[in-house]
Amino acid sequence: MYTIPTDYLSYFAPEVLLTVWAMVLLLAEAFLSLSPRAVAAAALGSILFIAIITCFFDSTSTVFWGGLCKWDGMAKFFHLFFLAVAALVIWMGDEVQAPVPHGGGEFVILPLFTTAGLMLLASANDFILLFIALELVTISFYILVAYQRRSLVALEAGVKYLILGGLSSAFLVMGVAYIFGLTGYTRFDLIWLHLWHQPFPPGVAFGLLLVLTGIGFKVAMVPFHSWAPDVYEGAPNSITAFLSVGSKAGGLIILMRVVLGLFDKPAAAAIWIPVLTVGAIASLLLGNLAAIPQRNLKRMLGYSSIGHTGFILVAVIGASATLGAGKPEVPGSDIATGQVAVTVYLVSYLLATFTAFIVLAVLDRRLPGLEIHHLAGLSQRAPLLAAAFALSLISLAGVPPLSGFIAKFYVVIVAWNRGLYCLLFFTIFAAVAAFYYYLGPIKAMYWSEPLDETPIRINRTTSGVLIVLIVLLIGTGFWAQSMAPLINGATLAQTANHAAPVAIAQH
Repeated sequence: MYTIPTDYLSYFAPEVLLTVWAMVLLLAEAFLSLSPRAVAAAALGSILFIAIITCFFDSTSTVFWGGLCKWDGMAKFFHLFFLAVAALVIWMGDEVQAPVPHGGGEFVILPLFTTAGLMLLASANDFILLFIALELVTISFYILVAYQRRSLVALEAGVKYLILGGLSSAFLVMGVAYIFGLTGYTRFDLIWLHLWHQPFPPGVAFGLLLVLTGIGFKVAMVPFHSWAPDVYEGAPNSITAFLSVGSKAGGLIILMRVVLGLFDKPAAAAIWIPVLTVGAIASLLLGNLAAIPQRNLKRMLGYSSIGHTGFILVAVIGASATLGAGKPEVPGSDIATGQVAVTVYLVSYLLATFTAFIVLAVLDRRLPGLEIHHLAGLSQRAPLLAAAFALSLISLAGVPPLSGFIAKFYVVIVAWNRGLYCLLFFTIFAAVAAFYYYLGPIKAMYWSEPLDETPIRINRTTSGVLIVLIVLLIGTGFWAQSMAPLINGATLAQTANHAAPVAIAQH
């Protein structure tokens, strides 16, 4: 029997500490009447403390808590990634965006619960634990999206997200039920061992399709994307950024755990690779083409997010071990494996997306609206805001030397080396199409006369954060090797996919 060393329980420290601290803050805010700013400061301090603790954890692949959880380089990377996202979201909610009407400290505390769920997702090695973590994330987002309950747009976004989110969870649970009914297990490693030496059952294949349907909603993959533009427009700016980066990354970690760690065998890959290929192509085309006529900046970024899902799915497909090598590798492609491309793309997407939404949060308090024409002459009224927004859009478009170029370059290399020439064509087409709508706001900011010449002033903290993000956008593009720790972590996660099941089988 497989025994669980008690030392392994320390890997739960980030989730436990964050959840306990969130509950303490919730009670303190209710009984001590703490200001939202004090709650935000305490939340940011806890995130910094937990991030420091997580950095000292080893990246060696380990299965613990009865096999329900797995710790490896991928889990460590996503723990730190989600903590960084949470810190930016909480800071935005308190410092930058307009105060949420009737809002209190719970608007700051709920992202802590969401982050705890996201970190648990990163370590989940069992469908039951995965579902519990996913529901913790989703329920928190239901509340946060519709938090501005006096706004009809926010309520509409919340209702759509609630209905479609519940439907996606139903698909996911039904898929897990099929897989459990035919294998007798919910743990990933035991399911992998059960399926390894026998033909792939059709019922499990159907369950896999249902699970992919549920995950498709979380990452805004076409045709499960319809919620994204409306929710992006209706939610507060900080929560929109949280959804764009955090929710997408959470769905992707589930996707990689399931298709790359659990079902990456030829019979199963013959099912999920075509499904994700169709989803990637549809997301690339619809996301980028539908963004072109959009005049509202948040809706434009919502459709853009769908397009970026397509790019990341190409990297996920390329990470499959069942794909044979294509052409000889191009120079420097030894680090551009599929999982590495995903991690680099997510970091680049985080930097560009939060830069853009911080600017939009500032402008939302000072402009009559967030339409493209409202940006007219912004370079004269707020040079730093205009430069930050322009650089974020250029990075999202994939223009060198910004980090977005490196991310898309890695995806192209993965598609080329794996012989995914059809996906490569649509990837390049979508990247070119994206230039049109990303350059529209830049043209308005720098080549249009301002409607109002009153300068827009921002505080030093916001200026400092924007400058840091700009430096990171440029720096990670010029010096791609600065992402080496991420590359090493992704490689460890990839090579250790099936080490734990073998160890358990030996016991």
